[in-house]
Amino acid sequence: MSKSESEIIGLRDVGRAYRMGDSIVNALDGVSLEVEKGDYLCIMGPSGCGKSTMLNLLGCLDQPTSGDYFLGGQNVSELDDDTLSEVRGHRLGFIFQSYNLIPQLTVLENIEVPMFYRGVPEKESRQRAIELAERVGLGDRADHRPTELSGGQQQRVAIARALANDPLVILADEATGNLDTKSGEEILEIFARLNAEGKTLIFVTHDEEMAKRGNRVIRLRDGKVEKDERIQDGRKVSNESGESAHQYSDSGGITDRGYIPTLNLKRSVLLGLKSLWLHRLRSLLTALGIVFGVSSVIAMLAIGEGASYEAQEQIRKLGSQNVIVRSVKPPGKTEGNTGRSFVLKYGVTGRDVRQILATIPGIKMVVPNREIGDYIGHKTRRIDATVSGVIPIFPEMRNRQLIEGRFFNLLEMESRQNVGVLNREAADKLFPLDPVVGSTVKLSDTYYRIIGILDSAVALPDEDAKEAEEKKFEMFIPLETMLERYGEVIYKSRSGSFEAEKVEFHEVTIVVDNPERVAEKADAVRHLLESNHEVPDFQVIVPIELLRQAERTKQIFTIVLGSIATISLIVGGIGIMNIMLASVTERTREIGIRRALGGRRRDITLQFLVEATLLSGVGGLIGVALGLTIPAVVTHFSGMVTVVKSWAPGLALTISVFTGVVFGLYPALRAARLSPVDALRHE
Repeated sequence: MSKSESEIIGLRDVGRAYRMGDSIVNALDGVSLEVEKGDYLCIMGPSGCGKSTMLNLLGCLDQPTSGDYFLGGQNVSELDDDTLSEVRGHRLGFIFQSYNLIPQLTVLENIEVPMFYRGVPEKESRQRAIELAERVGLGDRADHRPTELSGGQQQRVAIARALANDPLVILADEATGNLDTKSGEEILEIFARLNAEGKTLIFVTHDEEMAKRGNRVIRLRDGKVEKDERIQDGRKVSNESGESAHQYSDSGGITDRGYIPTLNLKRSVLLGLKSLWLHRLRSLLTALGIVFGVSSVIAMLAIGEGASYEAQEQIRKLGSQNVIVRSVKPPGKTEGNTGRSFVLKYGVTGRDVRQILATIPGIKMVVPNREIGDYIGHKTRRIDATVSGVIPIFPEMRNRQLIEGRFFNLLEMESRQNVGVLNREAADKLFPLDPVVGSTVKLSDTYYRIIGILDSAVALPDEDAKEAEEKKFEMFIPLETMLERYGEVIYKSRSGSFEAEKVEFHEVTIVVDNPERVAEKADAVRHLLESNHEVPDFQVIVPIELLRQAERTKQIFTIVLGSIATISLIVGGIGIMNIMLASVTERTREIGIRRALGGRRRDITLQFLVEATLLSGVGGLIGVALGLTIPAVVTHFSGMVTVVKSWAPGLALTISVFTGVVFGLYPALRAARLSPVDALRHE
């Protein structure tokens, strides 16, 4: 068979065999055929004769198992999948019996799909779509969706879409089969006009009347060409649109202008949003897993950071260069026990302080503190408070800030003056309305002039809630004043008996000159005290060690919270994968349509991957908003400090998007691997 100069399609002994169980079925068997430019060819035959198989081969949706297929002079029999996709999008236009429009897209957007896969700029493709919509009489329905159109109107959209890239050949499968007589006649008139303009049309049909509209009929039987006849009817159809019959080149038209197929992310995102919006309730429910995962990441980290921040701030206030030694009452240890009354001697002594200064190098200073519990009164108000005898540098050593007034000085301490400083809670309780500084309070039958207000105390480690509550109200007086007023022995009455304690110093703060040697000096102090004391009536507290422990605890806490949040995100990711797999099944026919219109496997992969990423991204954004709200609500209602790190929302959102990519990849690849022919057959 010689190849004519006007040949557009050439089949050379083409066969297509299918395996059905253990047997081989030849759907096409040695078919040879030439289609010339301008032919209006109708393929006819009984069911099972191979019409659909031939149309699939001609449309590059399937490939022959034997023989060669030439399209526009190019052998397409052995082209790879991507090249076949480009051939379908560039040289072929498809019109299906069931229209096969994409439901979430408008008329114009459906017409633009082939141009989208060819990389035509958005502005130009939109202008071309408008022209084609007007050409098929749908200019006034351009923004409508397929469900808002009649069957005839939907087929007009399919025709316009087939013309989008000005193909060499238009292929139609029972294009009027689902239409009423009037609509079918209108569609046939459009086909006749296109053929008159020079378009090559190949139709599969059972309708003998439709076959008479063409100029050639191929009849198939048992996979072979039974008859090939040309019809000379001499009919001409006017070009009613007034457009030039060759406004676009028949050799490829719009794609010959240098456009390169690209992965258009912007359009893919817009299409993805439309698909998700079509099932918005399902999309929202699917995204909830990501929402809860992301919000839990941010909220739990904020609460954890807040708790860690409070703990670390408390420890820092104790002083990173300090070693604190507390006197601790030994259980069951008494001296001078007489019946129900005794004197208990325990704790840190002056001898201990002198030895620390004398024997341990690198000690900058030692700040002693003596405490008693007593009532403080002002007018009719009275509180049970902790009264501390300290030296003037106490606030600096313990990082206590003055809120108002001043702290007493060395002269006031040496002269044993009756001056004092209250903490905030004591000042608020005793002076709810009156000025504090300059007023007097009564302490154990002695009046003291208040000269300042100090901020709240930091609870010491291992201090229980009861001890902390007992120290809620504090008053500070000069150490020498306390020794003079109260003496060395402190008496406490208990229901007819009394308890006397002899404690020289309740607390001693040791300041180390080198922060890096604090732990070493703390060990030396501990060893010295153990050698001086028969019983463990002291406690050595090293704030910097506690700070390190708090940081390690924070790391463990972060890991635990991160693990919980990760599990939430994995569950959300599994939900996304599940819904995307369901979406692939639901949209199998749409995948086939996109492949038939020029979509490559990578285009399909990108489309579904974008949708999965959008689903997780939207869930991530909602989760970020919820995650930022929860800490604010917790702080407002509970007073707990929460700290949202600046990087937390960005990290959580990135993780959510990454989750969408990871769990959306398999459904996307599965969608891309679908055969165009099988996908189009899916119901």
